[in-house]
Amino acid sequence: MYNIKIITDSGCDIPVKAKLKHVEILGFYITTEDGKSYEERTDISNKEYYRILENCDKIPSTAHITMMRYGEKYETLARQGVTDIIVVTINGGASATYNAAVMAKDFFYEDNPDSKVNIQVVDSVSYSVGYGWPIMQADKMIDDGISPDALVTFLKDQFAKTEIVLASYTLKFMKKSGRISAAAAFAGEVMGLKPVILLKDGNTKVLAKVRGDRLVIPALIQQFKARTSNPKQYVIGYTDEEYGKELYSACVKELGVPPVLSVELGSAVATNAGNHSVGILYYTGD
Repeated sequence: MYNIKIITDSGCDIPVKAKLKHVEILGFYITTEDGKSYEERTDISNKEYYRILENCDKIPSTAHITMMRYGEKYETLARQGVTDIIVVTINGGASATYNAAVMAKDFFYEDNPDSKVNIQVVDSVSYSVGYGWPIMQADKMIDDGISPDALVTFLKDQFAKTEIVLASYTLKFMKKSGRISAAAAFAGEVMGLKPVILLKDGNTKVLAKVRGDRLVIPALIQQFKARTSNPKQYVIGYTDEEYGKELYSACVKELGVPPVLSVELGSAVATNAGNHSVGILYYTGD
């Protein structure tokens, strides 16, 4: 009989109101330019963070989930009788979170050589609902009696097929975070160009550039439709509620169905893309 628990980080952007039975979310710590520190999802909401970004001169910093926090969580779950711990992290290429989870696993087994708890750590190589949405599906699958290994296989398969197209109405944060060069950002601001960016396999790529705000959402939808065989299955995310509503309406009009999920994007995306961004998550292949 399995007793499975999934641990993930707040970069997953699973809605706070989501009722998940088998998932625990560890919040990233955010430090603002005035030196104040907040734990995401606990001390600060997404909207509060957007307001900080609106007025900041220096981008807040985010700290990865530490090995100690993971180790403490493993010990707690083991005492509670959990048989299988599946850790899913934000893209390991951009955060030390994955390595911290792996090191904590190694130390757990050193300290508990007779433990029967099975810990598996999975790098989502993704951001936001790119791993949050599969985790939400996995939570339901646990109730259906899926085995831990089959669950990990499902998650890895979903991550391999996941793509996100993202666009920001301001280039300020992409320039500060290094996602685009200062020269490209300056040229974009002068010419009114907005890049449409692909997030896939932990990498970013500019797919297109459009001139003017009114073309951003049509360009996102065009890229999404061109890159998937299933345009009826998608999730939208936003760091600006009005742009989020606009994207939602445009998708429903163009695709004939609403998104399976509409979410506010948290600090991991907002810090790099800014507080006026929208995106669409979808799966490639069948």
